[in-house]
Amino acid sequence: MKLSVILLTFVFMGVAFAGQTTPSGDKKEATADTKEARWQGHIVRINKDNSSLSVRGGQKNMESMERQIFYDSSTEWTKQGKPADQSEFKEGSFVIVLGHPDDKGVFHATRIDLRLPR
Repeated sequence: MKLSVILLTFVFMGVAFAGQTTPSGDKKEATADTKEARWQGHIVRINKDNSSLSVRGGQKNMESMERQIFYDSSTEWTKQGKPADQSEFKEGSFVIVLGHPDDKGVFHATRIDLRLPR
C-alpha cells in the first residue's frame, strides 16, 4: 500500500512539473517577439531620402548612444500623444520612438512622439 502511494505521488509530481515548464517557455518567447522596443533622445540628423532619423539617446534618460531610426508611411507621428505633422520634427527635438528592431538590428519605428524640450 505504501509503495503504491509513493509511486502515485511521483507520477503526479512528474505531471505537475511537465505541465508547468512547457507553457511558460512558450509565453516568454511570444512576448519577446511582440513587445515594442523604446528609444528616446534628441534628433541629430534627418535624412528624408532614406526615411531615417539619427537619434542620440537610449532606453534610459542618461544614455548617449546614437541610433538610426527608419520610418515609413505606416509610422504614426505624434506630439505629446496627439497626432502631429512630420514637418514639426526638427534637429534637436526630443523624441520617444516605439518600434521593432529586426534581426540585423535595424530599428523600424511604428510611432515617433515629439516631447517638450528637456
